[in-house]
Formats: sequence, C-alpha cells, structure tokens
Amino acid sequence: MSRSKGFTLIELAIVLIIIGILLGFILKGQELIRNAQIKGVHRTYLELVAVFYSYYDRYGKLPGDDDKVSQRWGVDTLFNGDGDGKIETANLGILDFKCTDATNTEECKVWQHLRLGEFIAGIGRENPTHTFGGPIAVGYITFQGLTYHWIGFQGIPTDIARDVDLKYDDGLFNSGWIRSENDYTSTEGTTTLYFKFK
Repeated sequence: MSRSKGFTLIELAIVLIIIGILLGFILKGQELIRNAQIKGVHRTYLELVAVFYSYYDRYGKLPGDDDKVSQRWGVDTLFNGDGDGKIETANLGILDFKCTDATNTEECKVWQHLRLGEFIAGIGRENPTHTFGGPIAVGYITFQGLTYHWIGFQGIPTDIARDVDLKYDDGLFNSGWIRSENDYTSTEGTTTLYFKFK
C-alpha cells in the first residue's frame, strides 16, 4: 500500500503567513487608494481657489463676474459679468451643474472667463469635472442658511464626502466650511459636497 503525503504543520503555517501578507498588502492598497481619493477632492478645491484668486489678482474681478471680458479679449458683450463682486446664479440657492454655451449666467461664464484667460484648459462654458467624474459648479448662493460663494462637487460618494469633511473640517454635513447636500448617516449613493470660498 502506498501512503499519500500531505502538508506538514510548518508548510501550512508558511502558506497562512503568505496569505496573511498578501491580504495585508491588498487592504493597505485599498486604504492608499481611498486616501488618494479624499486628498484628490480637496486638492481640486484648493487648485480652483488658487485659479480664482490668480484671475482676481490679474484682472481685479472674479471670473464670471468680470465686466471687462469683451474689451479684454474682443468677444461679444454677452460674455461679460456685471462686476458686482458676486458670481451670481440663475436661482439663488441652486448651482448649475449643467452649463452649456447657451447658459448665460455668471456661474457658467466663470468657466469661459477662466478659459479665455488660459487659467484652465478647454473652450466654452461647460463645467469641469472632479476625481469621480461629476461636474463642478461655483456661485454666490444661500446654502443651509449661509449666503456665500460655494464651490460644489456633484456626484461624490457619500462616504468619501464624510471623510473629506472629517479630515479637513468638522465632520458635520450642515456646518463648517465644508458641507454636504445629504446627511452622512447613509454611506450609500452620492451627494453634492460644498466648499465655502470667498
């Protein structure tokens, strides 16, 4: 009779250690990806603020609100804002996340002004997108009782929005300078994340 040979305890222990190490790498990799996503959203906000202030520093007006665009770049006067210091929206309290060249509000002109000044790439008034592919909008709105300039990121996973708020603000969806359209209690789905600006 032939005897079949199985794994020894030492061999099994080595296999389990290798599996444990591999699982550790996988989990650490997921954590690194998540941290990169959180930082990516916040970094995009900081980059936009830098762009807005660079435009303001160069031209003395906020993009979108600039009333000298037609003189500066020889375009139609419809490209001008009204120069009152506010990037106004069509509906105070709601940002337009679907800007087109036909949308004639300052919140959509902001992207056109930044592109004419070569601060961001592209042409026209279409919204840029963030890390998760959703549109970004900016405007002077009343959000959760606070009237201010807000930069909105639509389509952020709710759990990522919560973690961005926890890392960079107070972690509460309806207070601080980072706020969310939805409560963070549900980690399912997406939300619009708002950052206070100027």
